[in-house]
Amino acid sequence: MNRSLVTCFVVACMAVALRAGPKEDAIIAIMRLSEAANYSWTATVADDARTYDIEGRTLRGGFTRVKMPLITAVRRKLGRSATDTQAELIFRGNVECVVLTENGWVRPADLPEPIGDESDFSHPAGATGPASIPRPRGGAIMRPSLPPGPGAPRKRTERPTAYSNLQLAISHPHEDLGVILSGHADFNLEADLVSGTLSELAALLLLVRDGQGEITPLRAEGSFRVWLGGGMVTKYQVQLQGLLRVKTRAGTREIAVQQSTVTQIKQVGTTKVEVPDEARFNFPP
Repeated sequence: MNRSLVTCFVVACMAVALRAGPKEDAIIAIMRLSEAANYSWTATVADDARTYDIEGRTLRGGFTRVKMPLITAVRRKLGRSATDTQAELIFRGNVECVVLTENGWVRPADLPEPIGDESDFSHPAGATGPASIPRPRGGAIMRPSLPPGPGAPRKRTERPTAYSNLQLAISHPHEDLGVILSGHADFNLEADLVSGTLSELAALLLLVRDGQGEITPLRAEGSFRVWLGGGMVTKYQVQLQGLLRVKTRAGTREIAVQQSTVTQIKQVGTTKVEVPDEARFNFPP
């Protein structure tokens, strides 16, 4: 998501919101989260491969602490110490981060590369190492066995692994809402529910986050729903589908994706974010 575009979006919305009316009141309520000193959120993401949660706590203009699954590239670097559930990370901005490991807070780029890992199409390039060739103790290369003869049972062909659009980056809810506000194709208000469709640019920005050099969005479309309460956003849903060009060790592929994200906003103004000195030290100056 391009942050300069988001800033322009919000400024444009502020000019519109100066006029009175139900729609303008809804715009002001949606914008209000960007003015909060701090807040927490929980996002449930369902894509083609999995359903997972992202739990975040953020300080305006400061650090963001999240619990989320790790992409395969990082999880494999951590080895047995990592699981496919929730890891704890601290972000400065949207891309720079450190992850909590058995050895403390470490930047993902500083983790050692895995040894003898197999390639994996379902995640961007760099996620895996080259496949190793097994050798017996005598040193000779093991040759593949011959195909089965006539009448022998055939092994079931495995289906390709579904692609997950999980990325090593975050998008803060107030930034998502900024894109929705000025990137909608239509805007419908009914009581405390705002709904509509997204422009292609807005859908592209929401589908791929900053810093994803191995992922290029080619086209996208989507829709949104935003629930209001107490003069601000309490929950929002974004549904997206599109086409990505993804670089992997197996080559570059074009992948059709779809995902749905439901985000709950909470503890606005009362959220605390603890950032250990060790984590701060590991960020570049």
